[in-house]
Amino acid sequence: MRLFYTFIFVCLVSAVSGQAKRVNIVFDVKLSAVEEMGKKLNVGSVYLYQNGKLIDSVVTQTGKCLFNLDTGYVYKIEFSKHDYVSKYLIVETTKVPKDIKRNSRIKVDVGLFKNRRELNMHFLSNKPIGIASYSYTEKKIAWNYAYTDKIIEEIVDATIVFTREKEKGKRDNF
Repeated sequence: MRLFYTFIFVCLVSAVSGQAKRVNIVFDVKLSAVEEMGKKLNVGSVYLYQNGKLIDSVVTQTGKCLFNLDTGYVYKIEFSKHDYVSKYLIVETTKVPKDIKRNSRIKVDVGLFKNRRELNMHFLSNKPIGIASYSYTEKKIAWNYAYTDKIIEEIVDATIVFTREKEKGKRDNF
């Protein structure tokens, strides 16, 4: 009987210690409209994928939402709204050390812009607009700004091409 109680005690201690090491990463999102100088986008959809599998989705009424992320996974968070260009982010929590602060927060403001037929943004369906992973130098989950800068350059280039084509079309119509 004593062996049985010892076994139960060991199981409880294991369960409690496993929970104590669990890290809660809060992913705090604000959706905004690029054309409206960062005004919150109401009624946008946010999809959360864990290792490629859809695990949650939210239709925001206020342009804001929160997700709790666990360590040990790669998350894809996709943002969309009718008549807007969809975007997504990648958050990798696979290399987060066990001694990270138990409660971490990642805040992000995602600006969506209106979809125009002539504006070629198809590359955004294959490339995330940002990638975050654990940084040992910063001791937190951090964004890869060099990557994000490259994506922003591609968005600006596509917008410039769209603007030039639009201007050319106006001149040709005179």
